[in-house]
Amino acid sequence: MPRITDQAFAAATYPKEDNRFTIAMVVGIPIAILGLILTLATFGLLILYIAFIVFFVWFWMSVAKTHMIGNAVHVTNTNFPEIVTIYRRVQADLGYNQEIPIYIVNEGEVNALLAKFFKTKFIVLNSELVKDMIQNPEKQVQLTWVIARFIGALKAKHFRTTLLKLIFESIEKIKMFNVFLLPYERATQYTGDNIGMLVTGDVEQSVAALNKLMIGNDLHKKVAFRGVLDQGVHLDQHNIFSFFARAFSTHPHLVNRYLNLLAFANKAYPEQFNKYVDAFDNQTKHMLFRVLPHY
Repeated sequence: MPRITDQAFAAATYPKEDNRFTIAMVVGIPIAILGLILTLATFGLLILYIAFIVFFVWFWMSVAKTHMIGNAVHVTNTNFPEIVTIYRRVQADLGYNQEIPIYIVNEGEVNALLAKFFKTKFIVLNSELVKDMIQNPEKQVQLTWVIARFIGALKAKHFRTTLLKLIFESIEKIKMFNVFLLPYERATQYTGDNIGMLVTGDVEQSVAALNKLMIGNDLHKKVAFRGVLDQGVHLDQHNIFSFFARAFSTHPHLVNRYLNLLAFANKAYPEQFNKYVDAFDNQTKHMLFRVLPHY
């Protein structure tokens, strides 16, 4: 039986995710169908066009996976068994039994990502990220957070809008309507971060892992919390410009991810959150609660 209950898993969902998914479906599906009909004119061509999109993406995803096999290190019991141990533990905690290959690529190509399209899926980790995170058991919690947010995304079916987005991207006339799909994608990023913390049960190490994704291993220790808050206040004060800055982005601002993760920590792990916040001066605390999202 999974350690993380369905109730706890659902509680880690970003509050606006379900509503954003509903909007994406209610608005996106009719627009996609209308766009296809206007472009292709007949139902038969519509079906062929969708089949072509599916085949094209599946083909290049398979090529990308093959590229990983040929040029990256596949995590196995032979190579990086400690990562396999973390991966298996996360699978057990979340009750997710499907196999997901993990590849480690050389520094500079990618930080960490999950790729999925139908049955093809794999996780890619940056070599420098892995190097830092497997040094000792404490830092392995950070790697647990990274892997858990990806497996959690698969369990939560966060790729449900992929085909719809591909249709939007392939038809120039309706590409701008991506603005109705992207809020859902951004919400899933928040949820993924929360699931990572839910599995680790460690506020400090989860935040440290997010810091490394933001700025890298070498500089993450120099990130001052007050500086992140100043950026959050700036975004809050310039919300019109913030809206346009993120409107066509698949990911939230990293500053907002940081604040969302702390908001979830405040809800799920209040004792750890209070201990984390107690290290700040009163002005910093005031700024934090000013911009902290509500769960």
